[in-house]
Amino acid sequence: MKKRNLTSGQKQMLAPFVAFELTALFIAWADIIKAPSFRRGNRTTWLLISLIQPIGPWLYLKFGKAKA
Repeated sequence: MKKRNLTSGQKQMLAPFVAFELTALFIAWADIIKAPSFRRGNRTTWLLISLIQPIGPWLYLKFGKAKA
C-alpha cells in the first residue's frame, strides 16, 4: 500500500480546522481544570473524553460544563 503525503495546498486548507479544534481543546481543558462541579461525570472523565478528536471538547461544552 502506497503512503500518500498531503500537498502544501491541502495542508493550507486543513490548518484552520486544526487550529479551531486545538482552540476548542484548550478552552475545554482550562474550564475542566478550574470547574468546581460538572453536570455529568467528573474531572478525570472529562479530561479523557476531551482528548477524543474532533468531538471530545464539544461533548464537554455541551454535556459536561456546569451552568453558571
